[in-house]
Amino acid sequence: MRTLIVCLALLAVTGVAVAQDCELPPNAYEVEVWKWVNGNWVSEFQNPNCALGRLWASQPAEGECNKRCWEIPVQIHASIAQWIKFTVSGTRWDWRIMKPGTYAGDCIEFTICSNGDVSVDYEGFDDLYSETSCTPYITTWYAWGISVYEIDERGGWIRATELDDSDDIHEEICSGNHCWTTKLWTKVQVDSCNSACEYHDEAMVTLCLINQKCWVDEDGSWGPAGSEWDRPVCDLD
Repeated sequence: MRTLIVCLALLAVTGVAVAQDCELPPNAYEVEVWKWVNGNWVSEFQNPNCALGRLWASQPAEGECNKRCWEIPVQIHASIAQWIKFTVSGTRWDWRIMKPGTYAGDCIEFTICSNGDVSVDYEGFDDLYSETSCTPYITTWYAWGISVYEIDERGGWIRATELDDSDDIHEEICSGNHCWTTKLWTKVQVDSCNSACEYHDEAMVTLCLINQKCWVDEDGSWGPAGSEWDRPVCDLD
């Protein structure tokens, strides 16, 4: 029996900084913030390194005389970071193929949730390879879609060697739960001249947040280092 192994590397998530609202106004001072959690107000200062919301006040005003009316301008500003939540049903595929033929499967369901645009970058995808086969490559394709019939109808199959040049940007979904869900399919063509051995490929899918704020560090914590936002790294769930 022929054994075919496909390995897909775990996805990497990185942030892309955008220069905006990087500096607080002069003389800004931080004030306590409370978050509504399960019917109660919980102070974000209880664990400040993990605070999900922070607030600064600045630009004080004062006056003194016999003027009848005073106009005091007030400014309120909120800067919202981009977030991402993704699920991948599996990062490894294992084919077991008895005889030559063309086979397709949708082993991985892919869900991305975010409040901004997310880029998807593919690296290292290639035909499955074996060093010991007299025919070292198995022709391989990939496709996004719900069904194999829908993919065929729109001509959605992409050769593995071309997937690295097919990077995507998934735009923000402004309704529902801000999620995009699909399936990543793979198709292989096993020929009679492919030896009974192991074939494999290792690749990387990288998700990048296109609209991340400059006050969020590359690791997703408050940052960048040395700025007024800087705090020790913490997992901000």
